[in-house]
Amino acid sequence: MSRQYLSLELLGYWRDADRTEIPNNGGVFCVYGGEYDQASDEYSLHRLIYIGESRNVNYAIAHHEARERWLAKLGEQEVLCYSIGVVYYTMRERCAAALIHEHRPLANAREEIETFAYDETEMVLSGKTRLLNNHFIVSPGGAKVG
Repeated sequence: MSRQYLSLELLGYWRDADRTEIPNNGGVFCVYGGEYDQASDEYSLHRLIYIGESRNVNYAIAHHEARERWLAKLGEQEVLCYSIGVVYYTMRERCAAALIHEHRPLANAREEIETFAYDETEMVLSGKTRLLNNHFIVSPGGAKVG
């Protein structure tokens, strides 16, 4: 068993109203509850709601079965906001599993949050990483390392 090192740059942010502008790439996506100030073009993210993965993140966000759960987690005046990370298909599920396990999003399934079915994985995040840990390690079975 050897440690896998993954580096991920997160792109974004997009409001729900602008989700058609999200690239059609494969990768992971983060769903947030937040506010957008049009005057300053700034996002204020309040909570991480969901992390997922897809071969087409744009399509997954627009048609996701958990969309109603995401909306139910929003606070007053909040809107859904998104960031994405482009990930090659062989590492997409592992990357999403590590992110979910580390960050424990509000609307992900409990078993996704509590277990990690891969070898030890070290992740370094860059780019649009608000509310995310930039460096972490997760290990098999769900134990957090470091």
